[in-house]
Amino acid sequence: MERLNFIKVHIEGHVFNLTLARSEKRNAFSPTMVSEIAYALNLANNDPNIYLVQIEAEGHVFCAGMDLKAFADPTSDTGNSAIPKVEKSLAEIFSCLDKPSICVVRGDVIAGGFLIALSCTYLFALPNVRFSLPEVKIGLFPFQVLALLIEFMPERKAMDLCIRGSSFSAQEALKKGILYEILDKEETGLVELKTTILENAPLAISRGFAALRQLKEQDFNDKYTFLLQSLAALRKTSDFKEGMDAMHNKRKANWKNS
Repeated sequence: MERLNFIKVHIEGHVFNLTLARSEKRNAFSPTMVSEIAYALNLANNDPNIYLVQIEAEGHVFCAGMDLKAFADPTSDTGNSAIPKVEKSLAEIFSCLDKPSICVVRGDVIAGGFLIALSCTYLFALPNVRFSLPEVKIGLFPFQVLALLIEFMPERKAMDLCIRGSSFSAQEALKKGILYEILDKEETGLVELKTTILENAPLAISRGFAALRQLKEQDFNDKYTFLLQSLAALRKTSDFKEGMDAMHNKRKANWKNS
C-alpha cells in the first residue's frame, strides 16, 4: 500500500480497518485526505479477502467536517503524489462500496463528519458523543448531509436539524434512527455484529449492495425481473453450492467469495 498522510489502514482477518488520523485538526478532511480515503476504500472494495470495512478515528473528535481553509487554499493542504487525486464527495465515495461498513464513533461528529458516519451501513457511538450540524451559524448549509439524513428520517425533521444547527446526544441520535446502537463498555453489540457479518456469504452480501445501488440509480420498467435475474446469478455461484451443502451437512460454510 502507498504512503498515507491522514489515515491509517490495517487488515485484521477479513476486516479492513480505516482510521482517520488527523487529530490535531479534529480529523477535518482536506482534499488529500478525501483522496486517501477513496484510495483505501477502493483497495478494500477490490480485495476478495475483505468482507467488512470498519471506520474509526483518533483523538477526541471523530470528524469536524470539511477543512474549509484547505479547500479554499490548496497550498495549505499536504499533497500525496503517491495516490490518485479524487474530486468527489465522501458520500459518493462510500456509496461505491460493495461491502458492509461499520463506523465506530468515540468522539463528536460535526458538520461534514456526518458524511462518513451516515454513509456506513452501521453506526455505533459511545454514550457521551455529541452530533451537530452548525453550518448555518457561519452562513453555510449541509446540503450533502441533508441528502443522507432523509434516508433515515422524515424530510421536515431532517430539515429541522439543518436549520437549527443545534447539537444532540447519542441517545437522541438513536431515537432519530441515525444510530444503530450505543456502545457499552464491553462493546458487545459491535463484536456480535462483526461476528455475524463475517459468518455470512460475502459474495451474496456484495451482490446485495450492487443491486441496491442500481435500484437507486436506475429507472426500472420491471425491477422485479432485475431482482430475479440477480437471484438467478447468485444461484450459479460456488458460494451458493457451498452454503447449501453446509446447511444439509450441518457444518460451518467455508466461503470462497466466488
